[in-house]
Amino acid sequence: MIALTKGLDNKCCDCGVALHKREIDGELDGRYSDYGEHEQGDMHLKFCSGCWGRIKEILKRDQGDAILKRKELEREGAKKEIPKLDFPDVAIDDIRTPDPNGVGM
Repeated sequence: MIALTKGLDNKCCDCGVALHKREIDGELDGRYSDYGEHEQGDMHLKFCSGCWGRIKEILKRDQGDAILKRKELEREGAKKEIPKLDFPDVAIDDIRTPDPNGVGM
């Protein structure tokens, strides 16, 4: 078992998969404000390649796309729920299954 877990010292802050350092595809470092809990602090976030790519794609879209997405969610009755981001077409079990050789995912 040591071979499977050795070096898995990081995790994607979006999907939660354990990562080797070489598998980190993006990082954010800075201040945050949590308006629900009324607190502020510093945060360092690490992302796997799938989540980082999805976040970059969302950031590239303009505000018009964001408004259309909100209207679509409201039509579906999601007015009172926090919208959830779409996961890639990969099952969570597929993402979290370690490589049997212990060299990555």
